[in-house]
Amino acid sequence: PPPAPAGAVAAEFVRLAGRPGPGPWSVSEHAERLGVTPGRLTEAVKAATGRTAAQLLREARTREAQRFLLRTDLTVRQVARRVGFADPAYFCRFFRRETGLSPGDFRRGGDKHHD
Repeated sequence: PPPAPAGAVAAEFVRLAGRPGPGPWSVSEHAERLGVTPGRLTEAVKAATGRTAAQLLREARTREAQRFLLRTDLTVRQVARRVGFADPAYFCRFFRRETGLSPGDFRRGGDKHHD
């Protein structure tokens, strides 16, 4: 089949990446699911959104983690696993880099930081 137009690829990626719940968390997994190369996916998403596919996936992962931290009693280790991190320490570093807060600090003051 002919390749899908870049705009359609980008739109489908944004839709998939924005869905809550477990999902693929890598650009290559999404590219495979969409039937394109990771490079084509990245180019299409960058052209359509001004941000890279990896940036959008980090934002989606962060939103999912925030949702779990605010709305569940899951431990940080359990939240880490749910958003695709095998190592809770790495998840904590990721979360702090993305939000400026540790998962515990976010949970304690989460309602003040929630959009």
